[in-house]
Amino acid sequence: MLDERNRNLHRTTYIGAGTGSGRGTGPKRKTKRSNQGFTLIELLVVVIIIGILAAIALPNFIGAQDKAREASVKANMRTAQIAAESFATDSGGSYPGSVDDFKPYFPGGSSAKGGSNGNPPVNPFSNTGSWPTAGSVTDVAAARAATPASIGSAGQIEYSAIGPSTGPTSYAIRGGNKTGVALAGTAPGTTLVLSNQ
Repeated sequence: MLDERNRNLHRTTYIGAGTGSGRGTGPKRKTKRSNQGFTLIELLVVVIIIGILAAIALPNFIGAQDKAREASVKANMRTAQIAAESFATDSGGSYPGSVDDFKPYFPGGSSAKGGSNGNPPVNPFSNTGSWPTAGSVTDVAAARAATPASIGSAGQIEYSAIGPSTGPTSYAIRGGNKTGVALAGTAPGTTLVLSNQ
C-alpha cells in the first residue's frame, strides 16, 4: 500500500493550495504526461519529413538506374567490338560482313570461324540476350558528328560493316539509350561510335 502511494506521489506535483472556499480553489494537481504514444501532430510532422526526403531522393535514384543501364549498353558495345576484332585477327584483317559471321567470337563461343555461337549480350532494358542488329553506318566520322538517330529499341546494339562486301575493312558499332536513340554525350557531335577508325 505504501509503495502504491509513493508511485502516485511521484506522478503528482502540487503547484498551489487554495482556501477550500469555492469551486476550483482547492489543491491544484498537474499530472505528468504518461508514455502512452505519440500525438497526431508528432506523427504528421514525421510523415511530412519522410515525404520530403523521398521526393528529394527518388529522382536521383531513377537517374542512377538509367546511367547504370547505359553503362551496360556501352559494355555490350565493347564486347561486340572485341568479337569483331578477334574475327579480323583470324581473317587476315577483314572484318565480319554480318553479325552472323562473328557470333562464335562472343563470350562462350568457340572463337573460330563457323564454330558454335557464343552468348548474346544481355540488353539491360529488357534483361534478355539480343544479338546486334545490322546497321547502316557507312562513314564513321559523319556518324560521330551527326545528331544521334534512332537505331531501334532501348539498349539495342547495331553493327555496320564498312567497305567491300567481300572483305570489309572497317566497322561501326552503336548502342541505344532508353528511348532507342544512339548513345551520345551532351555536346553536339558526340555520338558514340566504336570503330577501328
